[in-house]
Amino acid sequence: MTIQGGMTDDTDARRLHYGWVIVALAFVSTAMVLGARFSMGLFLPFLPEAFDTSAASVSAAVAISMLGAAAIQPLVGISLDRFGGRTVFAVGLLFAGAALCGTALATEFWQVVLLMGLATSVGYASLSPVSSTTLVSGWFDRNRGTALGIATSGTKVAMIVLPPTLAALIVAYDWRRAMLVLGLAILALIPPVLAFMRGAPGIGPSRKGGTARPAADGDHTTARQAMRLPAFWVISACLFANGLMMNLVFVHLPSYVMSRGFDTALAATGLALVGGIGIFGTVVTGWLSDRLGPRLVLLLMFGARALATLLVVLMPATITFAAFVLVFGFLGYGAIGVIASLATNLFGRRAIGTILGFAYVFNQTGGAIGTFAGGASLEWTGSYDAALWLTIVTTLLALPGIWLLAGRSRGPEAGRS
Repeated sequence: MTIQGGMTDDTDARRLHYGWVIVALAFVSTAMVLGARFSMGLFLPFLPEAFDTSAASVSAAVAISMLGAAAIQPLVGISLDRFGGRTVFAVGLLFAGAALCGTALATEFWQVVLLMGLATSVGYASLSPVSSTTLVSGWFDRNRGTALGIATSGTKVAMIVLPPTLAALIVAYDWRRAMLVLGLAILALIPPVLAFMRGAPGIGPSRKGGTARPAADGDHTTARQAMRLPAFWVISACLFANGLMMNLVFVHLPSYVMSRGFDTALAATGLALVGGIGIFGTVVTGWLSDRLGPRLVLLLMFGARALATLLVVLMPATITFAAFVLVFGFLGYGAIGVIASLATNLFGRRAIGTILGFAYVFNQTGGAIGTFAGGASLEWTGSYDAALWLTIVTTLLALPGIWLLAGRSRGPEAGRS
């Protein structure tokens, strides 16, 4: 056996194999919690009557959960580095599952606000892509992009599986029982997480809560040091542009298609295809980032998305819409995993949870702006063109920053033991 960086080849092999256990736990946990978040639309029609309130009030409670998740994301990032992924995931699952179970049993609307508005914020932030990418990154060097792609694809799978399952439960029973089953399923994930999830050897707290061995020389960048570097702000700008474009597309794509004169069936099919292709696209872009480097893949993703959006704006037709769906399916959803891989190469793994926690606020902010811009553009101008031009320009502005990261990243071969 050879010794490299203080670790034997056998230790490296065991670490790699156990890393896939971590990927599986991250996949299932995020799939259930974030899949539940994106399935809330199935429950919303029943809540106003059940609690004698308005649809606007219910929507406001859900909006609070999204804003709260963005606000506490930096705290979650700090907790990841200080306490480890096992604690953060377990707490997130507890809050998310308890909030759903509590809402299913609630009798007053203030309870819904407290549970769905505030408690779920902790669950959504704790099980966000920041947590998955931070946890998984520490376990992989050679196949980090592939692992991140698989770990973050769980949400897309859940978006296909959960809605029809919940709809069937609602029809067979009622919304309360369906929500209760979903909450209990999430709570059932806590024992496996506590039993099998652990931090990567040499990074962050150990399984027993102690301090693991010191990180490698390249892993000592602190969050404060990172925020003083231009690279951190390039990463943040990329996340902002990504959040703006993807939320604009995800929320407004059906309405945009219909505003161009296409029928509802095409609009629904387009959105379903984007999500379905996105399952494979997330894994493919992660795999490519291992072979080509995350910087080059990110340039490809941002450039292709800007070009596809530009074609739809300038030449709206079935063929350009089909190209748009394919591009966003294969090169849309995986951006956060690729960005996390690039950030890990740039800053090391020692404080990557805190660094990504602060940077991810920009993704959430961009998402809020993209969602609002779509509605405002349609209301004020009668079309989505203004919002689409905004996201095209924002995406293109991020490209020079990504390009200038050349030479700063240690590349896919960096840190291999």
